[in-house]
Amino acid sequence: MLIVNWNGKEMLRGLLASIESTRGPLIVQTIVVDNASADGSPDMVAADFPDVVLIRNQTNQGFARGNNQAARTALAPLLLLVNNDALVRPGALAALVGLLNDHPDYVAAGPQLVGADGRPQRSGRNLPTIPALLHSIQFLKWTGLFSAAHDRYRNQGFDPQTPGPIGQLAAAALIVRRDAFDKIGGFDEEFPFGVEDVDLCRRLGQLGIIYYLPDARIEHLGRISSRANRGFVYRGYEIGWARYLKKHHGPAAARLYKTLVTIDMPIRLLALALQCLAQTAAGRSEKAGRTSSLLAAAANFTFTGLPAFWSS
Repeated sequence: MLIVNWNGKEMLRGLLASIESTRGPLIVQTIVVDNASADGSPDMVAADFPDVVLIRNQTNQGFARGNNQAARTALAPLLLLVNNDALVRPGALAALVGLLNDHPDYVAAGPQLVGADGRPQRSGRNLPTIPALLHSIQFLKWTGLFSAAHDRYRNQGFDPQTPGPIGQLAAAALIVRRDAFDKIGGFDEEFPFGVEDVDLCRRLGQLGIIYYLPDARIEHLGRISSRANRGFVYRGYEIGWARYLKKHHGPAAARLYKTLVTIDMPIRLLALALQCLAQTAAGRSEKAGRTSSLLAAAANFTFTGLPAFWSS
């Protein structure tokens, strides 16, 4: 069990307790990589969960590098990556392990992710194409030219209640064969934050089947740390998509994406500002707050993040 943590003390406590209470007869080695948390997370792990292997980083090494650190320490033939904002439900671990043990052609598998409201999350998608990613460009989105490609990427081929092979699964909870993980070199650590799981699944899928198993359920509280750091996340995803395109579709695709995003940023800022004003005028304060937070993240990327975006 590989867990990367940053300032998620109470969420992490809940996750570790859920692992212990649901693992049953399975032998589980749990490894926590703490990325320089300031909330006492590593001391809590050391005091309350002494059997957990704890790696204390002096600086925030990020999600990809942290998981690779944990994988190098792990002894088991199966690696279960799980976010610190998750809770393992009874039977989930046994179901995932049993699936890979029964199907040697499966290189990875993921459970049904369930929100705190009990509703299943869309944790699986097809791999993105260039047209699908171009749909994220605001002025191209308005034309509708790439809406069909985007829909195939985001919505087709995945039903939260139906098991089966899938192009990619969220790394919020993903079990991977150790030999396959090692063969592809683990996570690409050049992804600062975001898209590294898409890249991982694309490379794993070249070795075998990635399978979605809804009978295994893990509760996923949903990007609590990410929402508290929207500027960092916004920048990380834009850089991540540029790197993904360069890596899998070539430098020209990455340059096209960077150019279109740069042209698009003033349009995005204006659209978000108008949306925020409209929501405020309509008395929808909660939605206006979320839009305002996204606007601030987009503005931060526009005025401070574009140089890193272009040099990535």
